[in-house]
Amino acid sequence: MRILEKTVRFIAIALAVLFICVSLFGIFGAWFVSRTASDVVLKCFGIIEKGVGVVDAGVGRVDELIATSRTEVKQAAETISTVGAQAAANSPVLNALNERLDTSLAPRIAQMRQTLGPVRDAVANVSNAVTFVSTLPGMAERAPRLAALDETFDRLEGMSADATQLRSTLRSLVEQKNAVSSETVAALNEIAQRIDTRLGEVQTNVQSMRTDIDALQARLDKRKSRLLFVFNLTAALLTLMMAWIIYTQVVVIRHHWAHMRRTA
Repeated sequence: MRILEKTVRFIAIALAVLFICVSLFGIFGAWFVSRTASDVVLKCFGIIEKGVGVVDAGVGRVDELIATSRTEVKQAAETISTVGAQAAANSPVLNALNERLDTSLAPRIAQMRQTLGPVRDAVANVSNAVTFVSTLPGMAERAPRLAALDETFDRLEGMSADATQLRSTLRSLVEQKNAVSSETVAALNEIAQRIDTRLGEVQTNVQSMRTDIDALQARLDKRKSRLLFVFNLTAALLTLMMAWIIYTQVVVIRHHWAHMRRTA
């Protein structure tokens, strides 16, 4: 009978030791999983933050280029309206205007497209990161769409064609020896107005994109803090639970060990 009792107590002690080992492993595993999940989340949010930085810098640069271009186009339209009807007499002025448009406006439009290239890539990376983050519980968020940027590239393409047409029409205006018709001057002003309108649309699109991205980052920053808090809180609660299990098993071990020594 004593042998059976002793065997049962040995088994109880062995099980208690096993539970203690499992609990210690559980504590380590809880914090390991919490740290790993936090690192993954921080990496995803880091991609978003980096993308937002690229978008802000790119849009800021494009804003500067658009502001300068719109001023230049308006000045060109005013110059054409003032001296266009007397092209022969004002050919030096129109020649200087044509050279300025050729050396500044066209390259500036190309710079806009070049600057928006990394912005589009950054928005695509942000969209992918947001899509992944949205798979987490309570983190559903709409990824930014690239349609507005694609439309912006289309407008820049049309603007480039308009700028080429403006320069070629202005060049032919300078080369004319006869009186210039009011229709030609009106056509030039119409092209300039179309370029200015498209510049405004491009500016609106990129600023809207930056506003959406900044608002997205603000929302995700709050959710990131909440998510990291949940990870840490869960790990802490699991640690407390495992610590309680370890304590109870220590009590079990001491109880059975004391009975075994008393029996011996």
